[in-house]
Amino acid sequence: GKTWRAVGTPVTRTLTAVAFNDEKLGVAVGHGGMLARTEDGGATWTDVPLDEAAGESLLGVTALGDGKFAAFGAFGFYFDSTDGGKTWTRRIVMSEEFDRHISQVVPVGGTLWLVGESGTLARSDDGGATFVEVPSPYTGSFFGMTVAQDGALVMYGMRGSIFRSADGGATWQKVEIGTTASFNGGRTLADGRIVLVGNAGLVATSADNGQSFEIKWSPASRGYSAVAEAGGGLIVAGEAGVGVLDMASLVKK
Repeated sequence: GKTWRAVGTPVTRTLTAVAFNDEKLGVAVGHGGMLARTEDGGATWTDVPLDEAAGESLLGVTALGDGKFAAFGAFGFYFDSTDGGKTWTRRIVMSEEFDRHISQVVPVGGTLWLVGESGTLARSDDGGATFVEVPSPYTGSFFGMTVAQDGALVMYGMRGSIFRSADGGATWQKVEIGTTASFNGGRTLADGRIVLVGNAGLVATSADNGQSFEIKWSPASRGYSAVAEAGGGLIVAGEAGVGVLDMASLVKK
């Protein structure tokens, strides 16, 4: 993550997310129903028309393994692909009337968890063909979920909200952290730590599977939208672009 080069794509709208099935096969999604795929590790991209998206924004894409992907976004739009992103099928989430923005779809064992706007929480036990609404612990928007090393589910989102479930989503406990800055992205690291990133340079780290978090901030106060692990360090993307996160530079407030 120390050096980067720009790669063009055939789409003309803002891209919001990318996911890879393996080192070569990947899918990127974005505003206006834009979707592109690569078979060479991101060196070149091909536009995949998605007319059923009706020009609405796709906000995320998840690689499900074996060439399967889920793409999702505004107003309840959800699509899946079983052929490496070449063709896509629209799925109905919960009901035809469902119109909340979908933030993330996370595979947990044989289950898919879906989180989104207005406290949306749902699960699928059939690979995304159907989703069932799950009682939500929060009415504000969720922006993501990560799975702790011990199997606990950790959801995060607006106004510093973090909720943890140790029983497969049957019950949820709010994790108090003392800030109302929103969390936008998160990751469970190889060593078991959970790192969440958010607005104004917020970085929250847990060493106990999400039961508690230490809150620190980037001195530059520039917001983060995503975090990934690479080369033994952390890569962040956000208002200041993309680069390596220097954990030693973070400060408490």
